[in-house]
Amino acid sequence: MIEKVVPLASDQLKIRIFGLSDSKLPNIGMVGHIPCYRMPGGRRYLQSILQHLRKWRPDTVDVHNRPRLAYQIKSKLPFTRVLLTLHSTTFISTTYSPLAETSRWMNEVDGIVVNSKYLRSELLFRFPDLQVPILVNPLGVSLEDFIPRWTPLGESLRLARLADFGWENRKVVLYVGRLLPAKGVHHILNAWPAIQKRVPDAMLVIVGSAFYGIQRETAYVRELKKLAEPYRDHIAFLPYVEYPRVADYYNLADVVVVPSGEEEAFGLVNVEAMAAAIPVVATNTGGIPEVVSDGQSGLLLPPGSLQHSIVEYVSYLLSNEEVCREMGCTGRELARSRFRWKHTAERWGDLMKGIE
Repeated sequence: MIEKVVPLASDQLKIRIFGLSDSKLPNIGMVGHIPCYRMPGGRRYLQSILQHLRKWRPDTVDVHNRPRLAYQIKSKLPFTRVLLTLHSTTFISTTYSPLAETSRWMNEVDGIVVNSKYLRSELLFRFPDLQVPILVNPLGVSLEDFIPRWTPLGESLRLARLADFGWENRKVVLYVGRLLPAKGVHHILNAWPAIQKRVPDAMLVIVGSAFYGIQRETAYVRELKKLAEPYRDHIAFLPYVEYPRVADYYNLADVVVVPSGEEEAFGLVNVEAMAAAIPVVATNTGGIPEVVSDGQSGLLLPPGSLQHSIVEYVSYLLSNEEVCREMGCTGRELARSRFRWKHTAERWGDLMKGIE
C-alpha cells in the first residue's frame, strides 16, 4: 500500500517513510522519489524514529498496524497529529496485547484509518469505548499492471502462456495468496473432485506460499499437496511471486477463487482479479462484499456451505463463458471507477492534511 500510495500523494505532501533496517537494503533508500529511512529494530526503533521526527517536525505521523507504537509516538510528541492505520484485525487481537490495553493506546491517537466499513464496525464492536474518529479509505489496484482477459491482446497472451505451461485447452481456476488455514485453500481442494467431474478440462492453479517470499513448507501446505496428489495433472502449485509479476497469472484464469474462512478486512486479490477482468468467487464475509458485487463482478459464497457452493459456483462459471465475460468486464469497470490507487492516494492525502 505504501509503495503505491505515497508517490501518488507526493505532489501535495512532503513525505518521509520510516521502517525497519534490513541487512540486504541500505539504511536510506527511495520509494519512487520518496526517501525511506530504515531504523534499527528492537528497543532502538522507537528512539531512532523519535530522533528523526524531532528534527523534521512533521504535522502528521501515520503509523501502520502498530497501536502501541502510535501511542508511544503520541505520548512523546503530544503536539504532533498521530494517526493509526490498520490493515486488518491482526494487531488488535489478544495475541498481541490485552483488549483493554489496546483500547487505551488507540484512544490516545488523533484518528484511526481502516480499509473497509467492515473493519470500522469490527473495531467499534471489539472496543466500544473508542472515542477517536475512525475513517475509511479503501485500497486500490494499478490497472496498467493487468491486461484484461477479454481483449485480443489479453487472449493472445493467455493462449501463449497456457502453451508454455502445457495447459492448452484448459479452463483455469486460480487462487493467489498465502497458504494459511484462514485463507481457506483446503475448501477449494475438497471441492475439486466434484468440479473435475463436472468440468473435466478444469485446471486449478495455486500461486503462493505460507510466508512472503519464503518457500518453506508448513504442515498445512503439505496437507494441501496431499489432497491435490490424485489430481496432479489438473492441480499446480506455483511459488510466491512478487507484485507486479503476479499479474501474469491472473491473465491465465477463467475464474479467481477467494475462499477465506475468516473475515478479510478487504482482500486485494479481489480487486486484482477485477482489474484483470476475471470473475471472482469469494466468501461473503468481512469487507469482501464491499469490493465484489454479487451477481455482477462475481459470486459470493455463503460462509456456512463453502465446499458445496464452490462446486456449484465455479462449475457454473466454467461452463458459461459469456457469463464470465460479462462479469469480468463489469469487474474491470468497477476497479477503474472505484478501486484505483490514485483514489486511495487522494483520500489519504486529504486525511494527512486533516480534511475528512
